[in-house]
This record gives sequence, structure tokens and C-alpha cells, in this order.
Amino acid sequence: MQDLHYPKNFIDRLELVWGPGFMSPGGVEEVNRIVEGLDLSGRRVLDIGSGTGGPAIALARDHGAYVVGIDVEPQLFERADHHVAAAGLEQRVDLRLVEPGPLPFDDASFDVVFSKDSLIHFPDKPAVYAEILRVLRPDGPVAISDWLGGENAASMASYQRYDELAQLGFQLATRAETEAAMRLAGFVDVTSSDRHEWYARLARLEAEQIAGPLRRQALEIIDEEIYDPWVEVRRALADAVDDGAIRPTLLRGFKPA
Repeated sequence: MQDLHYPKNFIDRLELVWGPGFMSPGGVEEVNRIVEGLDLSGRRVLDIGSGTGGPAIALARDHGAYVVGIDVEPQLFERADHHVAAAGLEQRVDLRLVEPGPLPFDDASFDVVFSKDSLIHFPDKPAVYAEILRVLRPDGPVAISDWLGGENAASMASYQRYDELAQLGFQLATRAETEAAMRLAGFVDVTSSDRHEWYARLARLEAEQIAGPLRRQALEIIDEEIYDPWVEVRRALADAVDDGAIRPTLLRGFKPA
């Protein structure tokens, strides 16, 4: 079995900070921001890296979409399935456990492709954007957020410390590189919006909450041998974000009509 990026105790910690169903910051508000201006009612939406299901639930419940959510780790699928059932959205959210690699869908299968902070795990950005373009119907949008890197992020001491502590194997691309990969794949009208200022404040607050108000709740789900290093990881993340090494960014593009 492949090594898990997100074992159960890690999922529990992320949901403690970001809320049930969410494995990255911003919650429903950030989902809304990613798809702002798009009419998803009745549309078939692919959610790449659906995690524990929060974004897919928001897209179905609040935007009227029919969502196919895919991820590669079974424990994420199980948690997401629980959240979807609790929300009563089994008829609008179709979760699928898939293998890493090309998307297991026919050409032009989806009206919209969505992803919230998951493409960072894909080392070959041009390949994943080419696959997204392939499964989109003509004139369909891709609307995502992703963790991008600042210029020379890999050489920044703050990022090196975070990478060493977190050991997540993130594949950081810059904003310019990501936009170029999207255009190379064939997307048009590519735009992006840097969310660094928003998350720099939030990341520091999260680190302070984990070390303080959330400590008791955290120690109900993990022991101190896990908790103490986690506090250091979150402080290192806040430092890396402060320095501009990590820059959450919204991206959008369209398949030619």
C-alpha cells in the first residue's frame, strides 16, 4: 500500500483547525470565492482532490452542482463519505477512490473542473492541466485554488525549515509557472489572484490557536509526542507564509469553445 500523506490523526488535526470536511483554510467562504461568478446550478462538476468532502458539499448544497469528487487515499474517501451522508447529499455528490495518474473519465465529461488546494501534490503541472482540459466540455472553466511558491521559495530558510519539519513533499510552482502551464495545456483567458496577504494573517492566528486555545482539544485526539512537533510545524508554516515562500492563489481558465 502507498504511504499515506493524510493518516487519520492528521485528518483529525486539520479538521480541528479548518472545520469538518476541510483540509485547507477558508472553509465555505473560500469555496465561494473560487467559483465566484460561475453558474453551477445543474452543472456536472469534477472536484479533484476532494479530501474529506467539505468543498464538494458546499458546491452541491449552496450552488446546486452535481459533484464527482475524486481522491487517492481511502481514509479520506471514508471521512468524506461520512460528511456527505450527514449532509443528506448522496444524490448530488458522487465520491470515487481513484488511482494516481490520468483522470479516469472520458473526454468532455464535465461542465466545470474545481480543486481546492490539492494540485500542489501533482509534480507534473503541465500534465495535470492537460488532463483537466481533456475532461472539460468546450467553453468550460477550471476554477481552483492552489498553494503556489514565491520566487526562489526553495532557497528560503523559512521554507526549508517548514519542508523539513512537515515532510509533505509539496511540489511548489510559482504563479508565472502555473499560468504558463495552463496556457501550454490550451486554456484561454487565464487569470490568477494572490491570496498571500489574507493567509499570512490567518496562518499566524492558526499557529497561536493550536499552541493555546485548541491545545486541550488537540490532546483529546493526539498525544503530546505528536502535538508538540505539530505546533512547531504550524509556526514554521506561518514563518514561510510571512516570507512569501508559500502563496495560496486562485486560478481560473477556460477551455476554448
